[in-house]
Amino acid sequence: MRIFTSKKLAYVVALALTGALVGCGSDGKDGVDGAPGTPGTPGTPGTPGEPWKPTPVTKSTLTNLKVINYTLGEGTISYEFEITDENGSPINGLNQLEGKVAALTDKGFINNRTEADINGIADNVHVGGSVTQATTGAVLTQIDDGHYKFVAPMKGVTPATEGIVLLSVGPQRNAPSPVAAARIVVNKPEGQFSTTTEACYACHVDYSTSPRQHHEYVAKGVDGEITFVEGCLVCHGSVSREAKNAEGFSIGGYATNTLSRIGHINHQNFETGFTVMNCSSCHVETPTNISVSGPGCIDCHNTGGVPGAILPSNGADVRPMHEKKQSITTNKSIKDTYTVSGTPLKQNADGLWCTTMSLYKDGAVVDLHSLYVSGQTAYNATTPINYAGSYLHGVYNKSVIGRIAQNYNESYEANGSKTMCYTGVDLTNWSGAGLMASLRVSFMAENYAGSEKNVVTIHGYTDVTDPGTGNVSQYDRRHNVADNSCTTCHNTEANFHKNGNFAEGGIGCVACHNNGQDRNAGGSGPGFGPMIHSMHWGKGSKSLDANGKEISNAADVIAPETSCVACHADGAMDLNLIPNQFIKARAYGVSGKMASPVTANCYACHTKDSALSHMKSMGGTISEDVPLTGWYKLTTQESCAVCHNTGSSSGIDKYHNFTRK
Repeated sequence: MRIFTSKKLAYVVALALTGALVGCGSDGKDGVDGAPGTPGTPGTPGTPGEPWKPTPVTKSTLTNLKVINYTLGEGTISYEFEITDENGSPINGLNQLEGKVAALTDKGFINNRTEADINGIADNVHVGGSVTQATTGAVLTQIDDGHYKFVAPMKGVTPATEGIVLLSVGPQRNAPSPVAAARIVVNKPEGQFSTTTEACYACHVDYSTSPRQHHEYVAKGVDGEITFVEGCLVCHGSVSREAKNAEGFSIGGYATNTLSRIGHINHQNFETGFTVMNCSSCHVETPTNISVSGPGCIDCHNTGGVPGAILPSNGADVRPMHEKKQSITTNKSIKDTYTVSGTPLKQNADGLWCTTMSLYKDGAVVDLHSLYVSGQTAYNATTPINYAGSYLHGVYNKSVIGRIAQNYNESYEANGSKTMCYTGVDLTNWSGAGLMASLRVSFMAENYAGSEKNVVTIHGYTDVTDPGTGNVSQYDRRHNVADNSCTTCHNTEANFHKNGNFAEGGIGCVACHNNGQDRNAGGSGPGFGPMIHSMHWGKGSKSLDANGKEISNAADVIAPETSCVACHADGAMDLNLIPNQFIKARAYGVSGKMASPVTANCYACHTKDSALSHMKSMGGTISEDVPLTGWYKLTTQESCAVCHNTGSSSGIDKYHNFTRK
């Protein structure tokens, strides 16, 4: 590589000063206005000086890359660009950069590597390509401070080549650089992509902060927008590097794994409640190829050999066919069509507290009794419901403080609604608590095979009854996540376990995972919020593989501090709105101990002793002695919101992302 540097010899700075300073005594009274003066003769313009320029630098912690233009020639590529640091100062001395082109072919995008000779035969496949400053014949010229031109041979391009064109500056693999990395997709053909950055980022949020491989390669577009899909396709194109011609040279792209294979195969064991068969999760629009032997399809429909050409969809849509096989279509219809509600708790003639649960389809009551056979182990279209039940709970200050009863006598009304009257209810230790019933009706999916994960549950909660006065108030538990917070990633529409599923932000889970259920969910904290935090990124997210090595679940593809927005889609929460009352904390060692709410949520991820010590010093409680009865009426002493509420100097919004880019 040759590097040429040309600099202007001098900068001329001119400063013209006009006018004079005149001393004045005290002003007298205003006189009579004089006659208008005659226009003066225009002055001669001064010689303008060159504008001030910031001092150039040779390193950066953040690099701004601006591509002025690029050109594809006959076997050559050139870029003209400018780079500045985080303060806008031009960066001189750049000596590491890379240009790539994934050419658009009848098989999709291909960036073919230059390979060594095989048995004396030179590489005879050239599609797109990749060049660096070390490429033979490459020339990097510095035109001015921070202003460069890079020209390099690239056999696989011509002036007519269409494709994804990328330029990156800064460190390359195993070659550190004082200049921070920056990557820009400077061209991307429209209408040629089967998925979008937005679809990927629905779960990944911001892959550039991920602890997983290649997070540093996330690219931007010329307008500063994230171009995740296009940046990945430059290397992980449409045809695998494994595809060979007769001489043994790859006719595929830069990487062995295509982007479609990463999506179709690597995601198959993603997590409970996820299936790649829900094509619409990633392919928000109809996929570009519908040929079974073409790119993407061969990931699962392995036809052997080299993938065939793309067959454009032209209005055909293969997504419903795949989604039907996994019951996605039916599951979604069940979830969107049915609702369940129950009457407020009332005592019957025998003194039992009762609620009547009704099932609705498109707003009209349906005969639940006729659709329901308890405990069915095989799908039956006539009686698709295999569970219909409820629990009786205590509620205080909008928080579910525990389960009072789960056994009941049942009967059916004339319209098929189910009445449940709870037995064994003792309200001695529930002073001041209201009564509420959680309701669950579970439909077997068409592919039901005796698993609770092949079931779609419709959840509901009754209003709250004051057992002393009989007064009824609305059940209004604070639930600081969006309806689709869970189903964006857990996309089967079916259950997680025990008739609890991912719909409506997992609100059905609160029936068991509430502030008063003394549970230890995978080593996580008590209650719904701490459990979710821990199961995704805390202690509950860790497990041991067959060799005893600790592994994390799939949520570790996103850094926890940047992924809050995946669930908290409505922005940062107000810590002052969290009910200041204890929650049970068996997870921290001893059954019957208590935790303060903000501390329990934070400690789910921040589990170091130093973090817990800080929380306790600010009034937080974990496993301290709190009375076993009436605990829900006590207020905690934690003062977390004083410093860490949104907008504060050390607010959670300063360290956790609650806004999508």
